[in-house]
Amino acid sequence: MPENQLCRELSPQDCYRLLTKEKETPCAILDVRTAEECHKGHLEGAENIDFYRPDFRQCIEKKDRTCRYLVYCRRGVRGYKTMELMRECGFIDVTNISGGFENWISQGLPVERP
Repeated sequence: MPENQLCRELSPQDCYRLLTKEKETPCAILDVRTAEECHKGHLEGAENIDFYRPDFRQCIEKKDRTCRYLVYCRRGVRGYKTMELMRECGFIDVTNISGGFENWISQGLPVERP
């Protein structure tokens, strides 16, 4: 990994601090769960890109590589794989929520519900 890349997995609490305390550096949120999973609740402002889409890699490759990203799935595996894919594609700053959306909810952190 080039030294200018930051790809990491953080706890839900650390990710929440990343989103709320560091407003001067915006962070795009990618929800890589299925649409059905996403409709049960999601992080505010998250963009849903289903990990299982046939064109998932192409969707990721179209993103701005210089932006900060927070990625998550239901339990953390798809999020981790997405973070690794983004690292391979040259993204500079990608964070995966450890334990995914289920861990986020278990910590009592805010979610948007339809």
